[in-house]
Order: sequence, then C-alpha cells, then structure tokens
Amino acid sequence: MDNFGISRTTLRSRALDNLACFTAKSSSPVAKEDYERLSKSLGNSGILFAKHVLKSNGTNHTVTTNGNAQLYKIPIQTKELEALLALASSAKHLKDGAQAEKLLEQLGLYLRDSYRQKFDPSSLTRELQPSPWEVVTYKLTLAIIDIAKGFNELYSIAGDYLNSYMNGVKEASSNIQAATSENLEVIFPLAFSLQGFLAAICLRSLYKESSELQYDLLSSANAICSGQFLTCLAEAISFVRNSPDVSSTHRIWNQYRNKYRVHGKPVGPASLQYYFLETARNISGVYILPDLADHTGEKESFLDIIISSGKKAETTIDDIQKKSLELCRDIAVCELESAEEGKDFISSIVSGKQRRLNFASKASALEILCVASHFDLYDIGDLMQTIEDCLNTTDNEQKPMIDEGLLSRIFKIMAFLCVEESTIGASLTRIFPRLIVSQNLSEETIYTGTICVSFALKRLSEDAVISTLYTMSNILVSVPHETDLTRVVTTNDITTRYPSRSLERVSSMGSRIFIKAEDREEIDSIFENVLYAVAKIVEQYNDNKITALTISVLMQKIGRVNAFTDRCLLLALSGLSLCGAERDFKTVLRLYSRLNTEALNNKDQDMIDTILDARLRIAKKLQRTDLFYGVYLLDLLDGIVSKGDVQELEHHRPHSEIDRTAKEISLLITTLAGLLPSVDEPRYTTDDQVILTAFRNAWFNMVVHGYSRNSDWTKKPFRADLEIVAWNSPTLIAESNSNQFESDMEINTVLRRGSSHRNLDEQRKQVLEAFDSSPLEVRTIPYPKLIFLSSALLLESLRASAGDCSKILLYFVDPGLKSGETAKFMKGVANEAMKIYLKKVQGKSDIAANDSISSQLRELLIYCCHRINTVSAVAFKCTERLIEAIPSALCTRESLFTLLELLTLMWNSCLDEDVDQYSPRSVFVSSKANIRLELSDSYAHRKATLKFLHEKAVKWVQLAIDTTPLDMKGLLQSYLAEMDDFRAFGHVVLGRSFAVEMGGRIPYTDNKLTSIDSQAGTTTDTISDFLAQFTWRQVYRVESDSMANPKEQLDNFTKIRNDLLDLRDKVQKRKYVSIAELREGLLRAAAFCLGNEALAPQLVHLLVRIPFSIFTKQSIKLGVSLWLWILSEAPRLQSRVLSEIALGFEWSIRYHEGIYSKVHDLIPVLNGKMEYAPSNKEEIMRDARIAGSSFAPHMYIVDMLSSHFQSSKFESRHLFEVFERSLRVALMNMETASSHPLARENRFSIILFALRLLEGYNPLSSQRSTYFKSLVLTAALTWFSTPPIYPFSGNRLKLKSEFRLLIEVFQLVKRLTIQGLEKELFLDIKQELVLQFLENEIYAMSIWLEPLQFVPYRQLKAIIPKRSFEPTPQMVIAAWQVDPAMAVYYVKRFKLPELDMQLQQLIIADTSKIAHIPDAVQYLLDRRVLDTSAPQLKYLLFWAPACPIEAITLFMPDFSNNSLILQYAMRSLESHNVDVTFFYVPQIVQMLRHDQLGYIEQYILETGQLDQLFAHQIIWNMRANAYRDEDMKLPDPLKPSLDRVMETLIDSFDGEDRDFYNREFAFFKEVTSISGKLKPFIKKTKAEKKAKIDEEMRKIKLAHNVYLPCNPNGSVVAIDRKSGRPLQSHAKAPFMATFKIKQTVKTTSAVRMEGEEDSENPAMETIEKWLSAIFKVGDDCRQDMLALQLISIFRSIFNSTGLDLYLFPNRVIATDPGCGVIDVLPNAISRDMLGREAVNGLYEYFISKHGSEDSIKFQQARNNFVQSMAAYSVISYLLQFKDRHNGNIMYDDQGHILHIDFGFCFDIVPGGVKFEAAPFKLTHEMVQVMGGSSDTQAYHWFEELCIKAFLACRPYAENIIQCVRPMLDSGLPCFKGEATIRKLRDRFALDKSDKDAAVHMRGLIKRSAESIYTKGYDEFQRMTNGIPY
Repeated sequence: MDNFGISRTTLRSRALDNLACFTAKSSSPVAKEDYERLSKSLGNSGILFAKHVLKSNGTNHTVTTNGNAQLYKIPIQTKELEALLALASSAKHLKDGAQAEKLLEQLGLYLRDSYRQKFDPSSLTRELQPSPWEVVTYKLTLAIIDIAKGFNELYSIAGDYLNSYMNGVKEASSNIQAATSENLEVIFPLAFSLQGFLAAICLRSLYKESSELQYDLLSSANAICSGQFLTCLAEAISFVRNSPDVSSTHRIWNQYRNKYRVHGKPVGPASLQYYFLETARNISGVYILPDLADHTGEKESFLDIIISSGKKAETTIDDIQKKSLELCRDIAVCELESAEEGKDFISSIVSGKQRRLNFASKASALEILCVASHFDLYDIGDLMQTIEDCLNTTDNEQKPMIDEGLLSRIFKIMAFLCVEESTIGASLTRIFPRLIVSQNLSEETIYTGTICVSFALKRLSEDAVISTLYTMSNILVSVPHETDLTRVVTTNDITTRYPSRSLERVSSMGSRIFIKAEDREEIDSIFENVLYAVAKIVEQYNDNKITALTISVLMQKIGRVNAFTDRCLLLALSGLSLCGAERDFKTVLRLYSRLNTEALNNKDQDMIDTILDARLRIAKKLQRTDLFYGVYLLDLLDGIVSKGDVQELEHHRPHSEIDRTAKEISLLITTLAGLLPSVDEPRYTTDDQVILTAFRNAWFNMVVHGYSRNSDWTKKPFRADLEIVAWNSPTLIAESNSNQFESDMEINTVLRRGSSHRNLDEQRKQVLEAFDSSPLEVRTIPYPKLIFLSSALLLESLRASAGDCSKILLYFVDPGLKSGETAKFMKGVANEAMKIYLKKVQGKSDIAANDSISSQLRELLIYCCHRINTVSAVAFKCTERLIEAIPSALCTRESLFTLLELLTLMWNSCLDEDVDQYSPRSVFVSSKANIRLELSDSYAHRKATLKFLHEKAVKWVQLAIDTTPLDMKGLLQSYLAEMDDFRAFGHVVLGRSFAVEMGGRIPYTDNKLTSIDSQAGTTTDTISDFLAQFTWRQVYRVESDSMANPKEQLDNFTKIRNDLLDLRDKVQKRKYVSIAELREGLLRAAAFCLGNEALAPQLVHLLVRIPFSIFTKQSIKLGVSLWLWILSEAPRLQSRVLSEIALGFEWSIRYHEGIYSKVHDLIPVLNGKMEYAPSNKEEIMRDARIAGSSFAPHMYIVDMLSSHFQSSKFESRHLFEVFERSLRVALMNMETASSHPLARENRFSIILFALRLLEGYNPLSSQRSTYFKSLVLTAALTWFSTPPIYPFSGNRLKLKSEFRLLIEVFQLVKRLTIQGLEKELFLDIKQELVLQFLENEIYAMSIWLEPLQFVPYRQLKAIIPKRSFEPTPQMVIAAWQVDPAMAVYYVKRFKLPELDMQLQQLIIADTSKIAHIPDAVQYLLDRRVLDTSAPQLKYLLFWAPACPIEAITLFMPDFSNNSLILQYAMRSLESHNVDVTFFYVPQIVQMLRHDQLGYIEQYILETGQLDQLFAHQIIWNMRANAYRDEDMKLPDPLKPSLDRVMETLIDSFDGEDRDFYNREFAFFKEVTSISGKLKPFIKKTKAEKKAKIDEEMRKIKLAHNVYLPCNPNGSVVAIDRKSGRPLQSHAKAPFMATFKIKQTVKTTSAVRMEGEEDSENPAMETIEKWLSAIFKVGDDCRQDMLALQLISIFRSIFNSTGLDLYLFPNRVIATDPGCGVIDVLPNAISRDMLGREAVNGLYEYFISKHGSEDSIKFQQARNNFVQSMAAYSVISYLLQFKDRHNGNIMYDDQGHILHIDFGFCFDIVPGGVKFEAAPFKLTHEMVQVMGGSSDTQAYHWFEELCIKAFLACRPYAENIIQCVRPMLDSGLPCFKGEATIRKLRDRFALDKSDKDAAVHMRGLIKRSAESIYTKGYDEFQRMTNGIPY
C-alpha cells in the first residue's frame, strides 16, 4: 500500500515493479535490454502509435495517429498501465543518463494529458485508489521530479513537462464556466489529476534554484484556484450528490466522490485549495531551508527540522525567488481573509474532515507568512496579530474555535520567530500555560508545545525559564469545595512587544490564570496536562540545574492538592528524574521509598500502586547502556536488602513481621523485573562487584523473609517476575573469590538476620525434600548455611524454570564447594535444578523450543571441559540426564557442533604438551562454535577430560542417531563440509575424525542393518554411504567442462589462463595477493585441468609456477594440495606436473629461498647485542615463527616428492630421473643451507629422501650410484660443519619428529654398502663420520627430550649402542680432509684431550684452511703451544673476527703483547657494532691495566668520538674504578691512566658532543647530589627525609635530551618531583626517584590470528613510561654491575635455544667510587616486605594475589615462577650468589622470582662464614608454590628447565670465564685470583657428558631442596636483621 492505497495484487504488476527497479539499478547489458524492452511496451514508444480500439460490435480495429496529439483519447489498457506505473516507480533508481532521458520523454507525454486520459475499465483501474487520474498523475509527477534531481542536465526538460501539464490544466479549467451533466467527465478527472499533481509537488520539493519553474507552477495553480473552476467543481459535486438522475455517468462520479470520502480526502474546492496552499508552503519552505529539496520521504515542514536540529535558516533570496515568495504571501493573505470572512460558515460545518481541512489550509497560510516575515516581505507584527486572531476565534456560541493541528503550527511558528525576536518567545511561554488551562488539548499537541516552548526558553534568560516553570507549577493549588470551581493563579507576567488580545480571554486579570471547570474531573485533567507539559519542557530543555529545581518544586506539591494530583506528580517525577543529575535521580528514588513505606503503614493501596507504576515507568525507560541503569538497579537491590534489617540472630521475629516485609519486597521485585531483560532476551551481566553482591544479598534477604519454592510469594502472580530476576541474577558465590566461601558465611550480615520459627521450619523442609539427607543432618545445618542453601535452591529452581539449568555449575568453581558437606548439598541443588528444567521442557512449556534446549546443552557441554574437576563431573551428569531425556537436543547445529569442536579443542590442549611444553596455553578458542575454554595447566587433567568426553560423546551421539538418524548424519556432513580443507598435511582435527566415525554408525532403529551378522570379525557400518553423501555436498568439484561444447571450453580456458597470468604479473610486481584470491584462481584452474586434460598442460606451468613465485608457507601448502589432487585424479598429467614442480624446486634452491637462505641463521650469542631487559618469549618466538614459516615451503615440497616417489618408483625411469635431478641440486647446494636449529628437520628430510632413492632403486649405474652416495654423505656432513646446537624451544612434537628422523637416517646410512672404488674415494670414512655425528646428535637430543627419566636414551641402546663408533684422532684428520670447520666442531662435540691435541696439530700445520672459523683461533693462541705456533700468527691478519669478549681477553698479559695478536684483537673489536661492544665497557676499562702499546686507549678514544653514549659509559666506569675504596682514599694503580684517557676523551668533544656531555653530566650530578644533601637527615624520620628529597627534586632543571645512565636508550622528558623516597641505610643516604622516559621500542603483538604470518620487519613505536631508579652514595656497585652483566649473557644464551626461562637483568651503572644508579624492577615486591605485610607464606601470597590454585591466573603465575626460578637457580649456582635472604629476593606481579643485591658472589660470603652451603635457595614455600612435592608437574618442569638451562650454558663456559677474568685485578672483593676461575670452570662440569651433567644438575636440585643450611641462614637473618621468612 502506498500513500494512495494502491494494492495491485496481480503477480504481473508486482513482477513488473520488481523488474523495473532491478534493471534500473543494474548496469549490466542484459538489464539494460530488459529495461528497454519494458519501455517499448508503452504506447508512445514510437513516432506512430497503433492502438487497438474496441468497436461497438466487439471487433478490434487499428487506429494510427500521427504524433501524440490524440493519445489521451485512446484508453490505456491494463498491460500498458502496469508497465507505465512500474517504470515510474523505477525512475528514482536509474543510473544511466540515456535511459533517464528516454524515460523522461515517455513519462512527460503521459503526464501532459493525464488530466484527460481515458482508462480501460479493469480490476487494476479499480484498485487505483481513490482514482486512476490522481494515482497516475501523482506517480508520473514524482518520477519526473526524481529524474530531474538525479540528472541535472534534464532539469529544464522536466520543468517543461511540468509546466506543460499545468498549462493544459489551466486552459481546460478556464473553458469550464458551469457544471453540467455533459462536462462532468472533464471536471472530475481534471480535479482528481490536479490534486495528485499538487500532492507530488508537496512530497518532492523543487530545488531553490528552480525559482522560475516554481513561479510558473504557482501562477498557473493560482489562476486555476482563483478562477471559476473551484466554483464549478463545487456545483458538480452538488449536482452529482443531489441529482435524481441514476444514469451510469452520474453513478460513476458519485462512486468516486464516495471513494475519496472513505479515504479521508473529500474531493472539492477545499481539498484543492489545501493542496494548493501546501504547494505554496512547500515552495516557500525551500527558500528558508534548501535541504528540504533533498528530502524524498514523508514531507516535513522546515519548522520541524529547524526546531529539532537547530539548523540555521537562509537569510537571502534572489529577485525571482522574491517574486515567487510574494506570490505565496498574497495567496496566504487571501486564504486568511477568506477564512475570516467565512468563519461563520466554517463553524456551521458538520463534517469534521471538512473542518480540519479548512484549519490545515489556515495553518499552511500562517507558515507561508512566517517565511515571508523572515525575508521582510511581511510585517511580523501583523503576523502576530493574525495568530492572536486565530487564537481568539469563537463559534456562534462564543466557544473557542481552534484546531489542535493549527495550534501546533502556531507553536512552531512562534518558536521559529523567537530566534529573531526574543519577545515572541516570551509571548509563547505566557500563552502556552493558559492554553493548557483553557483548552482540552491532546497529549500530542501538548508535547509539540513543550518542544517549542523549550526551544524558545533556550533563547531566553534563566529567569524566564524559572518563571515559566513556576507559573505552571503554581497552577497546582488545592481547589476549595465551592460549587463554582473557579480558581485564580498569580503568575509573573512578562511584557511583550505585541499585546495579545487572545490572552485577555484566557487571563483577563493580567497576571492571573483562571480555571473554569464544571467538575473536579476536568480540573484533574488540567492538572495532569500541566504536569505532563512541565515534565516535557524540562526534559527538552535538558539542564541539570533546571531539572533539580523543578523536581524540588514538584516534590513540595505532594500532599497539598489531592490524591489524583499526587499520582500525577509522582508519575511526572519518574520522567524528570531521568533528565537530571545522579543526585536528583537518587532524591526521587528516596522519595518513592519513603512514600511507599508510609503507604504500607497506612494501608494506602492507591499510593502503593502509584509508586509501583512510577517505578515501573522508570524501569521501562532505562536501557542497559544508560547512565542511571546501574544506579537504579542498585537502588532496587539495596531496597530489597534493607527490608527487615534486624541484626539479632537469636531473636526470632513474629511471622507477621516476616510476611509484611515479604510484601514490601514483592513490590520491589515487580519493578526489578521490569528493569531487567526478560527471559527471552540476553541476560544482564556486569563486572561491578557492588551490584553482584547486592543481587546475592537480595536473594538471601528474600529467603530470610519467607520466600521459598512453595511459598505464596513464589506463585502467581509473583512467579513470572521472580523468574526474570533469577534469569538475570549471578550465582550466590563470587566467582572471583579464592576459597572465601566459608568466611563469607561468617561475615555476611544478611545471612545472619533473624527470621521466624515458621519460616525456618519451612526452609528446612524444602532443603530436606530437595537433598538426600536425614532430618537430623538438615536440622544441624548452621543458620547462615541454611539460608545460603535455601537461597541457592530457590534461585536455581526459578532459574531452571525460566530456562537455564547450566549456571548452577558455577557454584563449584569456589574451592569451598569442591568437597565436604556443603558441596554435597550443592550437588543436590544441581540435581533439583536439572529435574525442574527437564520437567519444564518435557511439559511443552515456552522454553521447550529446540534452540533454547540446545543452547543449554551447549553450555553444559562446555562446562564438561572445565578446568575444575568438580564442575566437570557435575556437568557430565547433567549433560547425560538432558541427552537421555531429550536425545534430539543434540540434533542441532549449536549443540552438535559444540561437542565436535570441544573434542578438537581438548585434543589441541593435550597436544600442547608436545608443542609448547613449559608454557601451556590456558585459553582455547573456536570461532566456528564461538567457544572459549579456559583449561588447567595440568596435562594429566586435560588427557583425562578428553578421554571421558570422547567416551561420553560416542554414547550421546549414538543415542541421538538412534533417535533422529537422518538429521544427525546430515548435521555431521554439514560439519565436515564447513571445515577448512586447506590445512597443513598431517593436521589432526579430532572433531572431524569423530564426525566421520559416528557418521558411519548404524542406528539402532535400522532393523535391517543391525541384523547383519559380523563377517570374519569385521563390523558393519555405513561409512561408505556417509562419505558418498558428503562428497555430493562439497562446494568445489570438477565442473563438467568436458561435456561443454568446444567453444565454451575454449572461452573458459582463456578466462582461467588470463586470470592466472594476472596473478603471475601481480606476484612478479610484488603486489599483494591474498590467500583467498590465490586459492580461488588456482582452484578453478585445477578443476579445469581435471575436466579438460587436452588443454590442461597449458595451465599446469602457471598452476605450479605461481605458488613457487610467492613461496610462502600458505602458497606452497595450497599448491601442494592442488598438485596432489591433479596427480591423483589425472594420471596422464603426472609427468608434466612433476616436471614443473621439480623445476620450481630447483629454482627455489638456486635463488636461495626457504632453507637455502641464511637470512634466518642465528647470530652467535656472544656476537649479538646484549640487553638489560626482561626475557620476552613473544619476541623470541616471533623470530622463530618467521624462520619456521620460511623453511616450511621446502618441507611441504620434500614431503610431497618423497611420498610420490614411494608410490611411483616402479612406474617409469623418467620419473626417477626427475626425482634424482631435483635431489642432486638440493644436495649440491646443501652447504649454503640455513644452520638455524629449526632447519635441522628440513635438511635431514632431504637426506632421508635421497637415501630412500638410493636404496629403493637399482637401475643406477655404478658410477652414478657412487657419485650420488658421495653427494648424500657430503650433504649430511654440512650440518656438522657448524657449532653444535640444542633443539630450539619447548616444541617436543618437533623434537620427537627430528629424533625419529635422525634415527631413520642413521639406520639407512649404516646400511649403505661402501665397496671397491667407493673406498678409494673415502666414502667409508665419510660414512663413519656421518654415523658418529648422528650418534652424538641423537644421544644429545634424547637427553633434551627426557632430562629426568632418560627414557629415549635407554631405548636408543637397542638401536644405536653407545659409542658404536669411537671418536679417534684419525677421525679428526678425516673430518679435516672433508672440511676443516667440521674437524673443529667434531672435537667440540666429543670433548676428548687427544682430539684437542690432534686438531691443534692440524691447525698449526695448515693454518690457512681454518682462518675463516673464529672458534678455531683458540687452538692457535693456546698458551701451551704459543711458541710453536708463533710462525702461524701471521694468519691472524685475515682471520675471521672473534667475538668481543674473546677479543678483549687477547689484551691480557698472557699473550705477551704480541703485536699480531693485539692487531687481531683490535680488528675483531672494531668489526663489531658499537651497540655490541657497549656492553663490555667494564672489561674494556680493565684492559687499560695491560695496555702497554696503547691499543685499548686508541679504541676507547676513537669509539668515544663515534658514539657519545659509549663515551659517557666509559667515563663513568673509569671514574668508578679510579679508587679501590668508597671514600676515595685509596687510589687504584690504574688511576693515572684513567685520568689521562678521560681527559683526552673529554677534550676531543666539540660542538654538539661537548654540549651533550655537559648537559648530561650536569643533570646527573644535580640528581646524585641530593644524596649528599640528605646525609644530615640520616637520623631523621622518613617523612623528613622525603620532604628534603622533594625539595631538592623541585630544584632540578631538566635539560633537553638527557638520560639516566642506567637507561641510555631513552631520554628523560619529565620528573615526578614528588616521587622521592628515602631508602633504609644506617650510615648512607640512598634514595629512589621516578622519571618519565621516552624511547623507541619494537611493537610485538602477543595476540595472533590463526593463519596470520609475522612480519619480518616489526614496526617501531615511540613510547613514554615512568621508570624509577635508585641513587646510591657510599656503596660499591661494580660487583652488582658485573653480576647483572653475566645474567644478561645468560639471558641471551637461553634465548638462543628458545628455552622457556625468564630473567630480568636490570641495569646498574657505577658512576663514581662508591656511587651508582640502579634501575628499579617494576611492579615487584621483596619477600621480606611480604612477611612484614603479615603474609604467612609464599603460597598464601600467590593465592591472595593470583587467586585459587585452580584459577588460570594462579597457574600462569606458577608457570612464570617455575621458569624464572629455574633460570635464577642455575645462575645462582654457577656464579655462587650468596646472602639470598628474603630481602634480596623479589616477586613481580606476574609471579616471576627476581634476585637483587649481588654483593656476595663467587668466592665471598657474608661474614666469611659459609652458612649457605646449598647450591642455590630452594625453600619449602617455593616447593609449595610448585605443587608441594617433587612429584608434581610444576616441580618436574622446574627440574627439566634447570637441567636444560645448565646444558645450554656449558658450551659458553669459556665465554663466561672470559667475562670474569679481566675483572680479577679490579679489586672487587668477590675474587680470589685464579682459584675463582678454576672453581667457576669446575661448576660447569665440562668433563661430564650431557647425560652425566643432567644427573649432576638434578643432584644439585635435590641438595638444594629444603636445605637445612638455607633455613638456618634465613633464621640467622631474622634474628640479626629482623628479616622474616
């Protein structure tokens, strides 16, 4: 139905409409053809028009007319009319200009004659209501205007057509001088058509710029309406209505007249005059608001838009517009004059419709004059006078005669005019209250008035606002009981510029408002309107101050008028309360609460109902996102909690009091239910603990006051409300609490409120009925627990009844409800809830809908996988009951897909043990089923859950299949069809495997199949049928191109080929290609190849080449899946495809892609940049992921080729040669392959493939076989020509895969037969080398796999007997002959003295061959053979640079200042970036002691000039080492050299460098001087010390670009001048301060989407953060500096192997003797401070900080503790950290343990007495955090990580020693000469094998665990220094 009631129900009409709109929108050629075809169906589509005219005898004849002159005389047929209307409707959708122009011409011709058009009588014509002339004209006019607006170039043509129509109407109307029976068929169609035309013009405003057209249309319309035509139309209507003639002609027009009347549009002069005035109003409105022309919907007045949006009106018009507006003005004036003259006639009109039409015309005229006055074309005073005359109009009985529509328009006009004349706004504010009193206005009119008044008030003073509101509120005065019922209200009058006569009638006493009413009901109605108006004005005004004032005034009126007014006041306040500030809202709520209490006491039911209604109104208006929603919710909940607040537990209260309180609560529950979402909406959730607690206490209080499952308060009509509240309530325990249930029972005051004996008996009865307990057991339940259990029973019963049976499981999350008596009762609650839910759904209730049940089943299934055993166990029982009761609940996508996804997620969680052993993921997500699982870190628990879930899933799905076999199998197929088919090969999706398994199950109901006997032990299933059906449902399948004709095949081929070529070009130009785009293109090409093998070869090249060109993990994975598809489906393409793959494989090798690129090779640890920062696993794993993704393509290709080789090796020699050639290229280039740990598997997979080829195919000639064997063995040895490396990261799955791979390679190499000529080529020697290397690698990996149990190690003995090939010096020689580098690393692997000697001899004998290996230089520079090797030192001139620390040690006296060695050392140092050598500043400074030839000094000076930060650190370090003591009384022998170098370095600074130096050192001196100024305050209080620090901090002037020495990478941009904090010291004055640091860091995201690949170049970002530093004076920080330097090296070592270990070496810089600055560890607290905060133990701290042991946060903190504990334990042992009391051990907020204060390490212990005899500190409380015993998973992880950390450190033992040795002469007390070095080396146990070292480390752990020495030292510290433990 449209505006004119069109209801064309024929299918053809609707189809044509849809076709026209669709084709108009579309730009396709087909759509254009369809649109053209539709256009041609119109009668005027050609120059000559042939029309079929029905003769009188019923036959057809053709009339041909030249042109369009007589077109209207031919009746429009149904089909033509349908097409015409459809095309007209489509006009607004047109996009093509040519189409639009053609359609405009066609429609314009139809419009021109539409007022006289003939229509063929038909059902369609009859359905065009109210007349076809009006509808057609209306539609055509709209279409023409829409085309004009859509295509500006057609505007003038459209205007011509519109003018043509109006000119025709004007001419036709002027020819009518009187109404006669002959011209009725002219008058009525003309009137109907003109009405449609004007209505369309009103709806589609013409643009402001089309002024001439507007004027022409207005002039024509004015001529028509002011002429004789309207009189003739009135005569015609009268003639038809009153004529006794019953001829068909008269009857037809009378029917049309009646149709118009029925449609509420009485036809006649008034109607046409109205539309004419509306057109004039519309045109004038466009001048004031041009945006109106763009409005295409229901027409709004410019007044509505300006008042609602505040848009500004136009202020200028041109001459033509002015002319048009003057014409509009004259029309309006004429209308108003006519209305004034005919008011007596209007008052006598009986028809309400006719009267409203006249008032509407009057309103339009006033609006036109409003526009005219805005542009100064009409006097505003005259307009206001006219408005007042309208307000004063009365009928013959002197009663006010004003229409509410007119009144609303007057309000809007006055509001608009008040923008220019504020006094008009004042008049409006005075008129409005009087009109409310004097007129019985509707709510809609009052609302309009309030909007206008508010608009006006915003432009007046605040006093005017207050005065208006006081005026209206003062109307509410108590009315005496006189019969007159007339009352006067005094108001504050506002003088206006224009005195209003109408106001004299309303308020004849000036400032007083009279209420003249006949009875009290009328007065009450007035009061109600006044209050409604006040509320809406305040709401629209939107000012908190005014709202508060209004609320206050209205509250004072309560109780002063009458009960009805009080009700209105309370309801009005409900709306006002939401408009103000929160305090005003709460004020109203308190009022309601007080009045409700009084009403209850007075038994005033009317007041109770009123307050309930007001509260409900607030509830209904508030949305969950509103500011006051939480406030109101909390108020209602607190209101429930506060009812019956009696504290005495022992005092039993009367049941009448309990019952009365229950009634009060019921009223609040009704409101609460109105506020909360209903049970079919998403429930209310919040994290606000105050609201959650209020919910719980509300339920407790309800039970205290008699609410129970069977009480009257839980039955109708209260039950529905209670179910809503229950649906939205949280559980009665705090989910975040950690084991606080019992304490909550004791301290919750609501649970201890007294109740009546009767209620207690009832509650016990309910508990007894619900639980399997004895009466005695129930009677002995403590009162608080009884209330809790009863509350839980009530809440969960109601929740289950509402449709939720799963939330009960959340109770068991609390540790206090896992076991014991309360847990038993709560299981009973769960059982009851389940029973109620099942009864409800089986009883066909509202919640029995399948989607609701499946939703609950989904939640239960998810809880089955909960991390807490109790939750999981109860969930399994509930799930079992639900599925057994309703098996079909599992037969929905939601529930079944959830179960299948849970199987997959649980499988993945168990797989985590092998993928990332020591950092288990706690969260697993399925986007497919929208599941988020939080799992325990216990792999045993995960495996047990998976096993049980799988067993139950088999049972449940089988039960569902037995019930609904076809539906279940269909859903299983849908699940399989929706899975991603492009995953990695070997990827396990348990849910998918399970779906296939269950899809083949035979339903129990299938009697035929279940009757089949087992055959030969096999089982019967329907998997084949299931998979066949699944295959049919796949989205992608081979299209039947082969069946198409050759032309179509060729066209398809050309398109696919061009698409592939476009893809290739994009790839070659390095443009981005998404995996989806690549998949789509390649997939279609592959499908085409399978269906068209003749054309396929031309596509195969591109199909293979494009993935290789991209060469990413995703592209090759996709490519391999498609290539395998083709190979399996199209065997004839096998040779071509494999050849292309082989070429691509060789291309990737030659162009160094994948593993043949060294881009990802790890930088040697000691050559890399060391950092003082916390370990960042994400950054480490990011680099590993990038490397792994780079290597993955080759892995996929090799796996595919190897697999296909096995399946096709007996097929053809050609294929064999393809494989051989590819492998030959791969093996020949193996020496260029990556040495990254993750490349091991890829490299040996190629070796394994080559060995299989060598073993599995005999036709190789002897010569080729020998050559290929040599290639294989040589390629295998290239891996061992690099330093031995441990497996990377905790990915046990990859490690086990590599482990098995190496064993298989070992076995195949061992089986190789070497004979004859092959031995002469030393293949047997290579074979033995490979076997020895592999044996060593395999045994090392076995230790890494199981460092505790050595299970793989023991299993190896059966496969590879240990030392089956003994390493000998001869093998060193053999390795040297193959590759000297291999000989070096052969010796490093087997660690035998004789091997060292042999290698040393080889190096001295042929030094040039090994000069490219830095690790070999140690053999040449061995002090024992230095004299012998002296002639070979010349090779040091081009020897590969050593690592920085090794180069530094070459300056020591051990090398006798040999110039060649010193030059090599100098060259090595200079080869490294300053960022790397920066780290070794302490060692470089110490080397000045031995710098007789000045090399070190030169290096310092040159590097200092290049890098200012390096220079500053050198200067600070030299100053710190100038004296041996803290008081600077004992100078170091090195001081003169240090002073000289410092002075020279500083003098070398110039320009900016000098300024930077001066700024930095002045800033730091100013900061550190605070410590000296603090010394006089040492004896003072902390507060006094802090005041002094803050005073000095305020004096610091922050210079530009300065930094803290302990944070050289960031600049200080701000100082927290109140952050000063004095630290504890007896004789010194250290302090801490906080600075804002600005620095640039890498952006590494911890969250990655599935399939997302890491960028190789991470983005950098500049951040600012606050960092604290400690400034020490009087403490030697150099020893801490060395210890943290070594910790940083260990951190880099651990990072290089990807170990899950955590260290945080904070930077300490010694800046002067006894002075230094220390980075503060952020977010950390010492164990000492924990003890002082009354924390009983470390485990208790973890519980209080991170939650219960079952919580994810606790488990993550525990894992962090284990990883950091293992790292620090190993380092503590190696570096002998002592004084490990609780003041020197810290814990951060993530659970990591951190060590500080390394004043005692190496060979110094506190007091010289070795209290701490344990290798490291491992106390009982630390073990408790790790599970409490040595048998827990966490403790085992700790042991394994300790062993792996120890093993990872040992290869770097000499480098660690090299860092320590230069410091021996520094005077640090921790050194005892060479003995320190010897002991340090011994602690690395370098003489032990990996297995023995692992056993050794585990022994150290056992010695440390709960050592009595550790406990004794802690006790000593407690007694002497008061440090708790």
